Amino acid sequence: MPRGMPPHAVSHIRIAAICVLALGVSACASGQKTVMTPTSQNPAAKGLVETRRTSNDNTDLNLEVKFMAPPQNLAHDATVYVVWARPLVPDSEPQNVGSLVVGKNRRGSLSTTTPHERFELLVTPEPSGNVTQPSNEPVMKAKVER
Repeated sequence: MPRGMPPHAVSHIRIAAICVLALGVSACASGQKTVMTPTSQNPAAKGLVETRRTSNDNTDLNLEVKFMAPPQNLAHDATVYVVWARPLVPDSEPQNVGSLVVGKNRRGSLSTTTPHERFELLVTPEPSGNVTQPSNEPVMKAKVER
């Protein structure tokens, strides 16, 4: 205890230090939000992706979309939207990170994880969620850099 300081003052300083530390940790844990840009195929679509770096250096992402046209309206063989992460390095291929199912209310969401820190996120209408390469043009995209 510092000299001349009453015990209750030291206690208040400790509590203040703990609060500052807690605020710093929560600020670091909060995610980065990136707006998805719609393409001319589905210009009314809106989307937001929140990304957060995990303790094992992966990136968790939560994608929320609304005003999405049914995928079959944009590509004749499509039944689902697929979300792709294409690393921001030359000659990289997009990787399927999951299916985005859009309900009758034209909203959808996907929570998934990618090992990439910097990537372009793409949403394409596809015939199935198992495709390994995009077969149609993106309807939404965003560049994510953490």
